[in-house]
Amino acid sequence: MKKNKMFLMMLVTILALSLVACNEPEPETETEEPIVVVEESEPITEVDEVSEPESEPEVIEAPGELSDDLYSFMFSLNGVIYSLPFPFTEMEANGWGGDDLEETTLNPNQFSIATQLTNGNQQISVSFLNLTENVLSFSESNIGRITLDDWAYDRGGAELIFPGNIRLGSTYEEVIAAYGEPSQRRESNLHTTLTYSANHYTGVEIRIDNETNLVTSLRMENFHERTDSPAFEGDLPDSVLAYVAPTDLGNDWSDFIVRFDGDLYQLPAPVAVFLENGWVIEGDPNEMINAQSSRVGVRLRKGNQTMRTTVQNYDDIAQPISHGFVTVIQFSHHDAVLPIELPGGITENSTIEEMIVAFGEPDRTEEGSMFETFWFGSIWREVVVSINVETGEIHSITVSHSPRSLD
Repeated sequence: MKKNKMFLMMLVTILALSLVACNEPEPETETEEPIVVVEESEPITEVDEVSEPESEPEVIEAPGELSDDLYSFMFSLNGVIYSLPFPFTEMEANGWGGDDLEETTLNPNQFSIATQLTNGNQQISVSFLNLTENVLSFSESNIGRITLDDWAYDRGGAELIFPGNIRLGSTYEEVIAAYGEPSQRRESNLHTTLTYSANHYTGVEIRIDNETNLVTSLRMENFHERTDSPAFEGDLPDSVLAYVAPTDLGNDWSDFIVRFDGDLYQLPAPVAVFLENGWVIEGDPNEMINAQSSRVGVRLRKGNQTMRTTVQNYDDIAQPISHGFVTVIQFSHHDAVLPIELPGGITENSTIEEMIVAFGEPDRTEEGSMFETFWFGSIWREVVVSINVETGEIHSITVSHSPRSLD
């Protein structure tokens, strides 16, 4: 019995020790992270995305009825022809509009500086013009000026075409070929601006990028009412019919013979002769000049060049401008840039030294900050030459002969 107890106690002890041994934690062993081997793959080749070729932008051609005359003040906008000035309603009918056009007003003979009009994504700048005696809203007014530059074009693509098919992207050479030398040229580091002027607030301005040689801005304006003056039906006066055009320049500048744009004139010369040689009168040719009187500031235009002159009526009765006599011919880089030649072979390309050899010493000189001016002769009977101080080149030549009578 004792032995059984003993055996039992030993068995319990062995079981207890086994349980303790089983509950002891196993010693930690450090194991290395498995090394992941990344196999080198073939280099990735970028495949250019295949895109469909861009279609060429549609080029709108100038309509056949668009005049080649710059001073017709005609232009084509998206294929529709307009002539400045014209009622805004004409543009409105073709989808153009703007903000507050009915609320904003103009007083009589007033114009706006710049107003943006839109047609979908297209935009263009205009000036509204009121030529009436009443206050009008923009929507009731005329358009007197239109402007498009490459900034606005890039955002909408309005297609503005001037006479001679001149548009944004035309070259400098194409502009000169279409319009001739400008009335005024302004140059900066970035742009060259060509101005063709027919009158105050009447003309065209074209900006050309100096680097690309391409047109980047177009502006046309005409703030004067369009009138179609009937031809004067009266007969030319005897004084005009008696005029005989010279056949050569001669050698004496005081004979006042001038070759201007290839045609010979002896001042005073009939306006009618200028008209026969392709000049036109800007304004009303039937405007009357009192007997034995003159009209200063008459504008004659040939092609794209305009000359300011004085017209004298030598008759004892009133005569229209078209029946008077031109007493001043002027070449000028501000107005008529047309070839001129005087006796002695003097031209717009001559030097003042060459002119002194041909004409003798000037009767008077005057030096300013921009021009040095030389007078040959006396008032009403003179040749006046202005030299650009900076370049040393002739800026203008003015020949003036206004006798009291034609005898």
